[in-house]
Amino acid sequence: MTVLALVASAVLAIVGAMLMYLVSPQQQWRPRGPWPERGGVWPGSLCALLSLALLWPHMGAAAAVATWLTLLMLVWTVAPFLGAWRARTRRAA
Repeated sequence: MTVLALVASAVLAIVGAMLMYLVSPQQQWRPRGPWPERGGVWPGSLCALLSLALLWPHMGAAAAVATWLTLLMLVWTVAPFLGAWRARTRRAA
């Protein structure tokens, strides 16, 4: 059960960070631009908070928050590079 909760938490954190990135006006994943800002952050925030809620009982409070923030920051660091790569391959096609 613990491994399943940790994997589910990681998947929810990654999905939440990606959804929050899609709302950014500078994102390049979608060719039509960002999602509408009105209400667009809520699904990503909900996924991220559910991820933290799954981590909290299996780790201490400080370890859960540190792990959660590290995973979110990792996705937010890699996402712009993946978006730029995708935009470049889209323009080349």
